[in-house]
Amino acid sequence: MLKWLRKYSRSWFIALIIGAIAIVFILWGVGGLKSPRLQEVASVNGAPILLTAYVKQFNELVRQYQEFSKGELTQEGIKAMRLKEQALNRLVDEALLMQAAERLGIRVTNAELQELIRSYPFFQEDGHFSERRYQMLLARSHLTPADFEAQERHRLLMQKIIQTITSFAKVSDEDLQEMFRTARETVEVRYLVVPPERFLAAQHPSDAEIDKYYQEHQEQFRTPERAKVKYLLFRPGDFQEKARPTSAEVTEYLKDHPEEFTRPEIIRVRQLLLKVPPKATPSERRQIENQAQALLRQARMGADFAPLVQKFSQDAASRGQGGDLGEVKRGQHPPEWDKVAFSLKKEEVGLAVTKGGFHLIKLEEVKKSAGLPEAEARSLATQRLLADKSRHLAQETAQKARGLLNTTPMAEVAKKFGVQVKETPLLSLGEPVPELGAQPHFNEAALALKPQEISKVVDLTVGFAVLQDLEHQDSQIPPLAKCKDRVRQAVSRQMARNQASQEAAKLLERLRQGEPLTKVAAQAGLALQDSGPFTRFQGFLRQPQAEPLTSAAFQLSSKDPYPAKPLFFQGKYYLQAFKARQAANPEEFRKERDKLQAEYLEHKRSMIFSAWLTGERQRAKIKIYEIP
Repeated sequence: MLKWLRKYSRSWFIALIIGAIAIVFILWGVGGLKSPRLQEVASVNGAPILLTAYVKQFNELVRQYQEFSKGELTQEGIKAMRLKEQALNRLVDEALLMQAAERLGIRVTNAELQELIRSYPFFQEDGHFSERRYQMLLARSHLTPADFEAQERHRLLMQKIIQTITSFAKVSDEDLQEMFRTARETVEVRYLVVPPERFLAAQHPSDAEIDKYYQEHQEQFRTPERAKVKYLLFRPGDFQEKARPTSAEVTEYLKDHPEEFTRPEIIRVRQLLLKVPPKATPSERRQIENQAQALLRQARMGADFAPLVQKFSQDAASRGQGGDLGEVKRGQHPPEWDKVAFSLKKEEVGLAVTKGGFHLIKLEEVKKSAGLPEAEARSLATQRLLADKSRHLAQETAQKARGLLNTTPMAEVAKKFGVQVKETPLLSLGEPVPELGAQPHFNEAALALKPQEISKVVDLTVGFAVLQDLEHQDSQIPPLAKCKDRVRQAVSRQMARNQASQEAAKLLERLRQGEPLTKVAAQAGLALQDSGPFTRFQGFLRQPQAEPLTSAAFQLSSKDPYPAKPLFFQGKYYLQAFKARQAANPEEFRKERDKLQAEYLEHKRSMIFSAWLTGERQRAKIKIYEIP
């Protein structure tokens, strides 16, 4: 209910405080420092950062990432995302801000805090703050008023200090015009693609070349650690008959969770649209879908949504407003769109797929809600209770089975509980489990087992499992004889890429010497393609990630129509040739000037804050201790 109140604001600058600016300065354990007091993990200008604060911040980060990954965050994922460093960086940033607030005499008064809390719609009834509702909602969220108010006071103080730091940001008309020109200017190029694959069949590496490549790239052929286990699985669906809720339980659930049985009728949302051309090939559609998924990950990890819209959205009507669609009622958009948009929580981002393309939708506000009809509410409550009780029974039974496995063979335990003993092949960390699919927690538990060891109960998306080790293979580099085919393929790919690079360079040299583009393309047997006009934000071939190709295209002109060298992107070499350039429309600038000014002002504030924080870090005495 109050999750969003327990997090920092989603505004761009608050996101900077909690780590959106990735200034990674920590090399964990470097310096060999030992905390003079075990409860400290770091200090900033002499002020300690306590272990309790670090653990709380780290656990919150883990929880957020687990929500994003649907509970599939592994220890390897935690390490890869440097969550320890992120947690400590956030606390260091906060310490620097608190110390700046002290120097500048910035405070949060009781009146300011009361005004903030009274403004929250969650605490209001009929448009007015309700003390009864305030106490009730905090109790449900296991927060005391004192804890909640301290938290909100801290958050408001962070906002005030950032506003003070960035208050002198100004935007000149020249800045705005340059920003508009950069954003709206388009270029169009013709291009050739030289794929290494066309040279692959002609590659026949010798044994000496294969051996040399193997000796220089042995790690490339390392086999991962693998484990084979047998296991028992307890599925919640097998316990539904025992878990069916009574009418009284359903009534009690409805009474305790009224907020779960309302439905938004009018919402305000932002949208980022990636269009799919009517005649798009499956490959083109996959590229657009991959881009949509990448942007969705950015948005869910805290990236400010409006700038993403400005840079990537292809909805011209809303792009200038940061994707704001205003108030939306059910039925105004396709059913697929409504299903996603009206199921989101405030500040949450979802992805809807319609005939028009891929829609990233962020819920800004629920303007009007209505309670579900009684029959629908009872049906939904029954489903949720049934799912919860079934899962609880499955977990409880798995725990009982686990206890028996200490003294009883797995086959006998399986017979007692009416389940089957299953056995896996050798599995690495990322491989799907036969019959179960991708289950990272299962693989992680299997790889951690010692010979014949029995695991704890493992929580999976399909139920609860208990594993027993059968075989374990360590990661190793196989001898050349066992991986020679893989090495030969790798050498052939490298040779094909080298030949493609040489061919692309020769073709470019012919173009720069004045040979006609059509002639060079025809003689090389390559299709001459046209990019169509695109902006810097849209990117070459509408691929924002193709930054090298986009930048190269905007450096071309009628006087200098070819780049200095071929460009390699996504496994292929590209040769670009200038075709046309279109300047930004001055009339559009006059129409959008006010919106541009607001957006660019926020951008300048972010730059000022980033520079300030970098300077504070450089001047501060920051000590990082080892964590016990």
